[in-house]
Amino acid sequence: MAEATEGKAAGGGKGGFIIALVLLAVIGAGAGAGFSLMFLKAGAPAPDAAAGKRDVQIGHGAAKAGDGGASKSGAAEVSKNLVASLDPILVTLAGPQRSWARLELGVILNGPSTPDDPVLLKSMTEDIMSFMRTVPLVHVESAAGVEYLREDIEEIARLRSKGRARHIILRSLVVE
Repeated sequence: MAEATEGKAAGGGKGGFIIALVLLAVIGAGAGAGFSLMFLKAGAPAPDAAAGKRDVQIGHGAAKAGDGGASKSGAAEVSKNLVASLDPILVTLAGPQRSWARLELGVILNGPSTPDDPVLLKSMTEDIMSFMRTVPLVHVESAAGVEYLREDIEEIARLRSKGRARHIILRSLVVE
């Protein structure tokens, strides 16, 4: 008799497990579909990977209601920002390991392109290269360390450009 009740309990456990497994699969599929619909934009243009330098227009607000149609198009105020690529940086990191690091960076500059931009970008590259020679390998081994490195490089770029550099884009970091 004890064997009969044990068999029923085991059978019910298998059925409950299968039901729970199917339920979790359905919930997972629904969550995946929901996130893909929420985060993917259909028809979004692909970024231009071949451009080393390009102007980007960013709107700063819509026309005011009290303007009475002062502007013909009624469009937002637009300012131009420059997205430029810095030369690749290859340096030896500080420390006894003598590891190599290669950085590829981009910088977003306020305002339109000026004739002095190539000189500014070269001086930023040199300053970042000098800084990277003082960074030990243990500072870039974690994700938090890489984020701190990006923030430090962003501060160097802001100081060199006298506030014109808004953001640094860390395109790649290879440490050997």
